[in-house]
Amino acid sequence: MTRVAERYAEAAGEAAVVCRDVRFRAGTKEILSGVSLTVQPGEIAGVLGPNGAGKSTLFRILSGIVPPDAGWVRLFGRPAGVGTLSDTALLPDRSRLPGWLTVREWLGFAARIYPDWDPDRAAELVDHLQVPLESRISTLSRGQDARLQMLTCLARRARVVLLDEPFAGVDLVSRERIATSVVRELASGERACLIATHDVRELEQLFDRIVLLDRGRVMTEESVEALRARGISVEQRYREVFGA
Repeated sequence: MTRVAERYAEAAGEAAVVCRDVRFRAGTKEILSGVSLTVQPGEIAGVLGPNGAGKSTLFRILSGIVPPDAGWVRLFGRPAGVGTLSDTALLPDRSRLPGWLTVREWLGFAARIYPDWDPDRAAELVDHLQVPLESRISTLSRGQDARLQMLTCLARRARVVLLDEPFAGVDLVSRERIATSVVRELASGERACLIATHDVRELEQLFDRIVLLDRGRVMTEESVEALRARGISVEQRYREVFGA
C-alpha cells in the first residue's frame, strides 16, 4: 500500500464520510468528475453549488442507493452500499411521502420499516417541530411537509444525515425549527450531517465545513472556522469561487 493510500485508509477508519475520486455518468453526460471530501463525526458540512452541480447525485451515492462508476465512499470505515443503508438518513430534494396517510399513520409505518427508528426521539421531534399528527400528508403546507421529512430523518439513529435542499420554499418559522433540530441532534458529536444547498446565506451559520461543487467537480473544501479567522464569510467565499 502506498503512503497516500495508507493515509486514505486511516482517514476512512476515523471519519464519518470519506469520498475519494468519485465519478458518475448518466448516459454520455458526466455528472461527477473525481469528487473527494471528508467529514468528521459531529460536523455539519455544507455541500454548496449552483443548480446542476451534481449535489443530489453525490448524496444518492453517499447514501448507498446508487453506486459510483469509479472511486469509493466509506462511512465510518465501511464501503457505502447496501451494508450502510442503516447508517444514512437521506432527505431528498422532493417530497416522496405517501399523501394518503395521516402524519400519525406515517410515523407508525416508519417505525416498522426503519430498524433504527427511535420512538422517543420521534415524539420529541413531533413536539419541537410542531407537526400536526391528525392531518393527511397531502394537506400539509410546504413548511409542515418539510418539517415532517426532517422528523423522519432525525428520528432514526443513522450516524450520517444527508439533507438535500432542506429549506427550499420553506417559510421562516419552519427554517428556524428545522435548523435548531439539526443542531440539537448533532450535539452528541457522534453523528455527521451534510447539507446540499445553493441557499448559502440562510444556512452558513450552521456549517463547520464547506465543499464547493460545480459541474461535478470540487472547487474547494474548507473549514469555516479557518475562513472566519481570515475575516471571510461562507457567502463571500462562495461568491469568490463562483463569481456570484
